[in-house]
Amino acid sequence: MALKKLTNENINSLSGKQICLYERSVSYLEELCSEYDVLKSIRFIVDGNERNRGQLVFHDTILEVYDLSHLKRINLYRMAILIISDYYIEAYTKIMDILGAKNAEIDIFYYVNRETKYADFYREKYADEPLKDILLFRSGPHASSYIKGMDFADNARALFEYAMRTGVNHQYELVWFVKNPAEFEKYSNMENVSFLPFNWSVSANQEERDAYYRVLSLAKYIFFTDAYGFARNCRNDQIRVQLWHGCGFKTRVNFVRCEKRYEYTTVISDLYAKIHADIYGLRKEQVLVTGYAKQDWLFHPNKEDIRKLYIPDADKYIFWLPTFRSAGYKLAQLNEYNLESETGLPIVDTKEKMDYLNALLAEKNIVLIVKLHPFQDRNQICCENCSNIRLIENEDLVEQDIPINRLLGHADALLSDYSSAAVDFMLLDRPIAFMLDDLEEYRQSRGFIFENIREWIPGKEIFALEDVCDFVEEIANGCDTTAERRRMLRDRMHKYCDDNNCQRILEVFGISHGKGMKQQKL
Repeated sequence: MALKKLTNENINSLSGKQICLYERSVSYLEELCSEYDVLKSIRFIVDGNERNRGQLVFHDTILEVYDLSHLKRINLYRMAILIISDYYIEAYTKIMDILGAKNAEIDIFYYVNRETKYADFYREKYADEPLKDILLFRSGPHASSYIKGMDFADNARALFEYAMRTGVNHQYELVWFVKNPAEFEKYSNMENVSFLPFNWSVSANQEERDAYYRVLSLAKYIFFTDAYGFARNCRNDQIRVQLWHGCGFKTRVNFVRCEKRYEYTTVISDLYAKIHADIYGLRKEQVLVTGYAKQDWLFHPNKEDIRKLYIPDADKYIFWLPTFRSAGYKLAQLNEYNLESETGLPIVDTKEKMDYLNALLAEKNIVLIVKLHPFQDRNQICCENCSNIRLIENEDLVEQDIPINRLLGHADALLSDYSSAAVDFMLLDRPIAFMLDDLEEYRQSRGFIFENIREWIPGKEIFALEDVCDFVEEIANGCDTTAERRRMLRDRMHKYCDDNNCQRILEVFGISHGKGMKQQKL
């Protein structure tokens, strides 16, 4: 069973055959169908990701998306398999595992999109050139899911800022791939620091492509948060580090094995090292227990942040970070489920309840700050005209250049549900309460990494408005009724409880002292 690149020379091999596509990718489909007249021959799609299955309507054509096991049902002499994936070699291996050696004489085709063509060209160009002292950074999801601010955020940003503070840029070139480099002019005079547009990966301008792929092809270390496809097919001596978002309670969606997609990932404890190795299909030596870079921010709140966000003075602040449930229309495929609520929030789900809670907060001189997930549909949230309840959106933090974990350092207590932010906040050893009214719905929709999730909740359980009010009363009176439980779980869920995570991450690779130790892929 041979893997062949689809070209103008062999496109006739598909003539008269129906086509089974491997992987649901609209962007790949667009490029494929603009280059080759094959849409009318495509019968269906197979995809290993459960969330991608169902129907795809593409240019008025309805394509069914099936599980990979559907490959066993097709007649390989009448139907051709065409891979449309960044990871076509990985896909080919899966197909061979499913179909078996008896089909060894059947050809499998793969289509290379424009970005992969450029990447392959530059990989070959730089194949024999020594790697450079370059640290490459990128954060946020894939470019197709871009949300303002997420391309310079999270663990990647925290690690970058630490590298700047400690003078790593005097020895290494620090480069960011972002949406719009003009937004980062304040770094323009910094030694060895630069920002490049990530869309230069497919630029028609050769000078722009040269600049982009020089960095991608020659960087010794590539640090990213979330999306890693841009760093596919790296050299064996390049080190890719998945910094990820957080260690929380929710299970992972869109699961794929990542053993060969990056060399290392960081986690916060031995407990999560095993969990993440299982979820992402990693070997245990790929998982580094260092703590998360952005957790360092918790210990260093900036007094100006409260003023910049026009949050009124109060005796105490409670932050509420509802986990993501319903996205705007552009990201609707990510929805967990639709929350039925007049206010768009759980438990405090009517305006009458909102007014009652606001009155209690005003009486106690406490401000409740509601911070939405960046993907959350803002139009569903309603808490206007409340003197002591303030809504903060992602755009507010981006405009004022405030990382959420730095802002959380001001919180006297946290209201959460299933978000990893609550696990981060445990490090401050302050009260936490968890909104669990939709626990069963969420278990069915998304699921949890812990079988008995309530045994792992490090705080007060909230099921009704009365519980929320009780928590507010406790905070007003300086009570911390779940401190013992929280500290017990903190010791299991965190290995480190300090602000030295960035230091530990860089020291793993010898970057914080000298030029960095020589690393090889494991």
